[in-house]
Amino acid sequence: MINHIRNTVLTVLNKENRGFITPAQFNSYAKHAQQVLFNQYFSEYSRLVTMKNSRRLSRDQGDKLSILRANIDKFVKTSTSAISSYRITKPTDIYSPVSLVYSNKKMEYISKQKQTYLEASNIAGPSSLYPGYCDEDDFWYVKPNTLTGSVKVNYIRDLVDPKWTYILVGENPVFNPSAADYKDFELGSDDETKLIIEILKLTGVTIREAEVAQAAAQIDAVETQKENV
Repeated sequence: MINHIRNTVLTVLNKENRGFITPAQFNSYAKHAQQVLFNQYFSEYSRLVTMKNSRRLSRDQGDKLSILRANIDKFVKTSTSAISSYRITKPTDIYSPVSLVYSNKKMEYISKQKQTYLEASNIAGPSSLYPGYCDEDDFWYVKPNTLTGSVKVNYIRDLVDPKWTYILVGENPVFNPSAADYKDFELGSDDETKLIIEILKLTGVTIREAEVAQAAAQIDAVETQKENV
């Protein structure tokens, strides 16, 4: 998908007489565009959940909430972290935690505002039956601090940065998907048009989806013609 997106972007830039962007510039824009759309997944998910709870979400055109949930679930990972010095280390690729589980019990998040009050309580405070955790920098501190063993962490991972790789043929960069550091976009093909638009925004081009579709169709037609020669 990344090569098709880059070709579409270059076609639009050429049409708008905006010049050329280097592979390094494209990769930088691609990274930003992918992260922007990924962040939008969660605000859109929250909006759809609110609409569903208020019975304002129609299923006539498909279950958008389930589709979006499936897109997010692709990035959910599970790891096990050992408790050491009353804390566990966050995974290096974490974007957002989903749940922490200790001894088959879901741990409750304890905010800093509530931490002092809960720890001072003999009744409502965390225990091995009702464990909790606090978030601080690169660690989660388990509550109570007598817990031992390990914690199962379910979390949404960070995206891997996309990278369009190439070899030089003369002075022209030519797509090389066999490079060791090649990485396609991790978002689905449904987001292709949005990715193109976000990248073009960074180049200073304002464009509608119909124009993107037209440029992409032109590229497909050229590629088909090459294959049939």
